[in-house]
Amino acid sequence: MKNRKSILISLLAVLLAFSGFLPSMADAKSSNEPVSKGDFVQELVTNLGIDLQDGEVPFTDVNDELKPYFEAAIRTNIVSEDEVSESPFGVNEKVTREQAYVFLIRALNLRDSYSQVLLESYRDFKAIDSSYYAELAAAEALGLIDATNVLQPKKPLNQKEMKSIFDSLENELDFVSVIHTNDIHGRIMHNAENGELGLAKISELTNQARNENPTLLVDLGDTFHGTNYVNFNKGLAAVEAMNAMSYDAMVPGNHDFNYGQDYLLELKDKLNFPLVSANILKDGNPYLDGYNIIEKDGKKIALVGLTATDTAEKTNPAGIEGITFEDEITAAKEAVAELEGQVDSILAISHSGLETDRSIANEVEGIDVIFGGHSHDTLETPVKYEHGYVTQAFEYGKALGHTNLIFHEDQLVGVNGFLYRDGAEKTEDPEISSILQSYKVEVDREMNEVIASTNVRLDGERANVRTRETNLGNLLTDAMRNELGTDIAVTNGGGIRASIPAGEVTRNHVFTTLPFDNTLVRTTLTGEEILAALEHSVRVYPEENGGFLHVSGLTFTFDPAQPAGSRVVEVFVNGEELNVSQPYSVATNNFTAAGGDGFNMFSIENIEFDSGELLSTILIDSLQSRQDIPDVEGRIQVK
Repeated sequence: MKNRKSILISLLAVLLAFSGFLPSMADAKSSNEPVSKGDFVQELVTNLGIDLQDGEVPFTDVNDELKPYFEAAIRTNIVSEDEVSESPFGVNEKVTREQAYVFLIRALNLRDSYSQVLLESYRDFKAIDSSYYAELAAAEALGLIDATNVLQPKKPLNQKEMKSIFDSLENELDFVSVIHTNDIHGRIMHNAENGELGLAKISELTNQARNENPTLLVDLGDTFHGTNYVNFNKGLAAVEAMNAMSYDAMVPGNHDFNYGQDYLLELKDKLNFPLVSANILKDGNPYLDGYNIIEKDGKKIALVGLTATDTAEKTNPAGIEGITFEDEITAAKEAVAELEGQVDSILAISHSGLETDRSIANEVEGIDVIFGGHSHDTLETPVKYEHGYVTQAFEYGKALGHTNLIFHEDQLVGVNGFLYRDGAEKTEDPEISSILQSYKVEVDREMNEVIASTNVRLDGERANVRTRETNLGNLLTDAMRNELGTDIAVTNGGGIRASIPAGEVTRNHVFTTLPFDNTLVRTTLTGEEILAALEHSVRVYPEENGGFLHVSGLTFTFDPAQPAGSRVVEVFVNGEELNVSQPYSVATNNFTAAGGDGFNMFSIENIEFDSGELLSTILIDSLQSRQDIPDVEGRIQVK
């Protein structure tokens, strides 16, 4: 009878469990089951939505399943540098309660530290590892610790407690996400070979973020120019796609002026979102609005635009006549003073470069985050400085920034985030893909025409054309000099944007390599001015420099051990030593001839003849002439 009664009770328990009235035995067991360090890191990375990517990790006990989660945790500093070594991490060890909170607080990348006084109210305070005081004090201050009188810091965390931690994270903190693009340079199409996401994938990733949190989408400049897909329609393809993606704001970069200042204002009028910059003046008056205020999740957020002061050197001076670019730090301080008391958070959307962004973060109190561009730097997760955070997402859509503003009781307490990379698992937004496809068909029809062939690869790699002589630089400058019959020819490496592979050459190859609307012009320089131009060209060597000159008709040697301005040791023009007092005719592009890249020995007033021919046309004509491709032949030598 007793056995029969036990059987009936067991059957009843099973029925109730299936009916949802009692937890199943499996659930009861899982809620008390201890959590391993590996499982907690995996759950934390998953909870934060950090993009999983391929990559090696140093820990010898991390298996293939856990590897992408640990790679993400290392990339975003959840696992600290001190813990990164070629040794076991202890993935199968039980994670203690205090260790779990340490991982959690690291993940939040908090801006401030918190007093440990509240921790001292726990009866077992002295049981806490003293090296964890800062993290646990923060967790307590932010309401993330689920405990009353006893913390039990050394107790292994169980499944129920882990769920409680993540519930507290959701209940106590508010996240506002910012998706940010920078330096796309016209790479609006997906390109798997180059790892370029393209706007359709970027849109889909943005939509996913919007489904999780209130989300802003911003662009940090150098977007409307750079590939055939935008150059052929003067930026309209990017404008239409970005409007459909519902961008919230954009700051213009130096290359967004490539079509000229008047046309940039035409593009601005076509945008459904603000184009802002607080430090651009036209004849002493603001060229654009300095900032835009947006409300998200009940919080007012200001987006202050800042454009690089060196734009005057890095776009065609003829396109920015009357425009000045004021100091970014001064403009940022003025914007903060104007916005004080009006908003909950001030963000800078900056096309000023990492060095300037760091200075703003250290010197300007009141700007919480600087979202950067211009220098093409890669910050895998936001970096905290004296007053604010800085982040930047590489170039060409090869990375996409996802940064979270973290609020506790309406106060910004932290900024965390990560970068997305391309992968087969990432899909395209069909609406944006359809918009882009219509432009692609039109451009590809013309650009895929084969116009020449070459039996060697023409080297236009960024790192090479900005630091050394290449066969492509030699071919182009030879063609420029031959076209105008000048003594010499020079062109800036920054105007060369890609290599041309051996084999059939299409228009697409040439226009990708030479995407700018630069025309061939003639001017005259004295030997002294040529020497100054060459010194300017190599002043920052071995750093990459868009102003590094490729040459024809002359050879020169420089010594990088000497100070900038005194590095060129010898120059020969057509085999004869340079005469500093003699005038020489020079073929160059209208960007350099107008003083671009800081070549102030050139000036727009001294242009004697503008052929109106694009450098791309000059290169096509040269390739079609079937002349021999020059080698790297010692025109530029390093002593």
